[in-house]
Amino acid sequence: MAYFHREPIAVRLGKLADSGRSGVLRVSGDCGGVIYLSEGEVLYAESQRTPALAAWPVIPPDSTGRGASWAEPGAPGSLEWEYSVREATMDAALELIAGSGRNPPKHRFRESGTLRIEGTNGIPVPALLAEVERRRRVLEQLSALLTPDTVVVRNPRFDPPALQVSAAQWTLLRHMGDRATPRELALELGCSVFGTTIEVFRLVVLRLLAVAGVPAPPVPAGGSAWPDPRRSTVSFLRAVL
Repeated sequence: MAYFHREPIAVRLGKLADSGRSGVLRVSGDCGGVIYLSEGEVLYAESQRTPALAAWPVIPPDSTGRGASWAEPGAPGSLEWEYSVREATMDAALELIAGSGRNPPKHRFRESGTLRIEGTNGIPVPALLAEVERRRRVLEQLSALLTPDTVVVRNPRFDPPALQVSAAQWTLLRHMGDRATPRELALELGCSVFGTTIEVFRLVVLRLLAVAGVPAPPVPAGGSAWPDPRRSTVSFLRAVL
């Protein structure tokens, strides 16, 4: 018999992992979702605030290290498919676990509705929780400037020298419209809310986008009208790594 619980979802997952349970953990509410487990490992997760796997057209970074780009999803069992399943799961888990705040939503577990995803392996719960915590810390660092729900706009003072953006960043710029949040862009494109927030941050650092309602920083007297983005980028990478 299934009972509703209000203990933190991370605690509940730990208990299910320790007992090697298989089934589905359903999280209630407008920000809810589902987490599928098999023998104590997480196979897949979905959140109402992140794209489901069916929407993901994401492939992993290519051999040149230039970062992720948007393309057709790979066949089940391929590297692209495994990447998409893992990232969709981590994106949803971040929302369900780290986004629950001080008042964890109701959730219940049933040893039914198990899921089979061809060509993928389960994620040990300790590894999933460690990655969720890492991503939560990254978003906390970015929150002084923007969050997944911060509205950004095209920078009206855009007058850059020659610069280069990644394929993923170019895709975001093309789908930007007048204004959007990183979450809205991620849902539209079918990609990671976490990853999209980072790319939007980088575009704000490059002054290709701006946070709505926040005045652009003044140009230093006698200085360049264009800041050196490498300083902010290096600082950000050091914080992440």
